[in-house]
Amino acid sequence: MPQNDVQQCITNCPDLASLDEASQKFLLARGEEIQLNPGAILYSEGAMLDDTFCLLLTGELLLEIGGKRVGRVPKNELFGEMAYFLSEKKRTATIRAGSMGAFVLRIRLTRDELGAPAFIALKTYLGAQAWERFVSNSQRFV
Repeated sequence: MPQNDVQQCITNCPDLASLDEASQKFLLARGEEIQLNPGAILYSEGAMLDDTFCLLLTGELLLEIGGKRVGRVPKNELFGEMAYFLSEKKRTATIRAGSMGAFVLRIRLTRDELGAPAFIALKTYLGAQAWERFVSNSQRFV
């Protein structure tokens, strides 16, 4: 994808709305665009945090827990951030490409960098989002 289109996806991402332009550009610089073939796994449930999270740019990604499909990742949404906030630092779900041409921006950001003043609002927001997703997924299997 052209860099301007990727920048626009970052700008359109509700999870990144609290960031100023310089912080958004920092994330873009720390990002790697990846195209996934259908069925390819980006994150595996139980894998250790590798200091990355992603933004879905185009295509379809499926969310699986315990080998069962439980949802999809919407376009312009961050995913993979929950492992930053769990004490085990492990992935809680498998993320698999569900369509041809699924593109993601994989952003490498250490926990220390996420705690930097420029990203404190993002860290707080992502922590709250991660908690809500954790509670929602936990209740789904009760």
